[in-house]
Amino acid sequence: MESLPVRKTGVNAMLIHQGMEQPERLTQLNQMAITQITSLLRHKDQTKKLNT
Repeated sequence: MESLPVRKTGVNAMLIHQGMEQPERLTQLNQMAITQITSLLRHKDQTKKLNT
């Protein structure tokens, strides 16, 4: 989980470089976070198998 903020920082820097304004960047980053968490929850059984 600690790697998520680093990834977001990289994506945020990329969006800034593309000239995207802060409110739109926030929307994009939030949607990415929601997608990642949804995916983790949807595949939690497979994730548990990887950790054993």
